[in-house]
Amino acid sequence: MADIFEEREKAFEAKYKRDSEVRFKAQSRSNKLFGQWLGEKLGLTEAERESYGKELVAARLDSPVREDLIKKVMKDIAAHKAAITEHEVRKQLDRLYTVALEQVAKEQGKKS
Repeated sequence: MADIFEEREKAFEAKYKRDSEVRFKAQSRSNKLFGQWLGEKLGLTEAERESYGKELVAARLDSPVREDLIKKVMKDIAAHKAAITEHEVRKQLDRLYTVALEQVAKEQGKKS
């Protein structure tokens, strides 16, 4: 009987680890996608958009608090005098996280 509980515990731990990995990868990918989307809105070149996406991934790793990322991009938006609202930023972050989560989950399914 103890073996059954140990197996269930190991399975639960493995699932938790996989789910955490998927969420982390999706968060990183969504920040990169968001940086590319916002970079386009700010009139950045393709190379600058790619770089900006990577910058946002790094910023989120430095501070996992979503509000810190929003503050950073709102400052960037203000510096470029772009007409993008915080509501639009939040909406895109949510949308792109969903897109990234689906992409990562699909990729993980292919690996299994």
